[in-house]
Amino acid sequence: MLSDDQAGDAINSAVKEYSKYRPIRKFDSLTTIAGQAAYPLSAKERILRVSDVYYSTLPMYPFQGFWGEMADLGRLEGLSVFENPSLWVQYMQRFEKYKEIFDGDFEYDRTTKILMLIPPPSNSGDKVYYIWTQRHTTVTIPEDDYDTLLLWAKGESKEMVSGKLGTQISAVSGYGESISIGASSGSLMKEAGDFKSRFQKKFGSSIVTVG
Repeated sequence: MLSDDQAGDAINSAVKEYSKYRPIRKFDSLTTIAGQAAYPLSAKERILRVSDVYYSTLPMYPFQGFWGEMADLGRLEGLSVFENPSLWVQYMQRFEKYKEIFDGDFEYDRTTKILMLIPPPSNSGDKVYYIWTQRHTTVTIPEDDYDTLLLWAKGESKEMVSGKLGTQISAVSGYGESISIGASSGSLMKEAGDFKSRFQKKFGSSIVTVG
């Protein structure tokens, strides 16, 4: 049997793994400072990565209609794209016609949680919009995915029991015969692998690795 703490650890591991494949995506912005390339994002709770940055290095935007479109995007700041996918698609379609102006690049350091704009901005006060991904909690997992989440948690639990077991559990009967009353460490590890493999197959190769 697992302790409450171990069961909690198994669930937390499952939530963390689930978040690699299907994280919460949030739309946000920062305000540039001339010559400053680094912008700390450590205040973003449970941040995993930065997946997209809409950053232009042009001295002025050449499209008359762009600023009106950008002003509307203020409604999206801090919004969970995970929970509002249709709204996000609408805005991305509007962004598409201006994509050539987003010529800047970026890097995100997951250890320091610092976003680097490349090259550093030449102006202060410009808005740079970006999408960052957030790790789930147990309360943000969609109900439809509970069964998928439990596959990984079961795999973790099997591994924990296997580590405690070490060797096959056996007992000696009254006739001096050895009888098995439990699973071997090896069989538990195989079951753990099977559960985790089933979990991963639910997502295919869709793990998020950007940023």
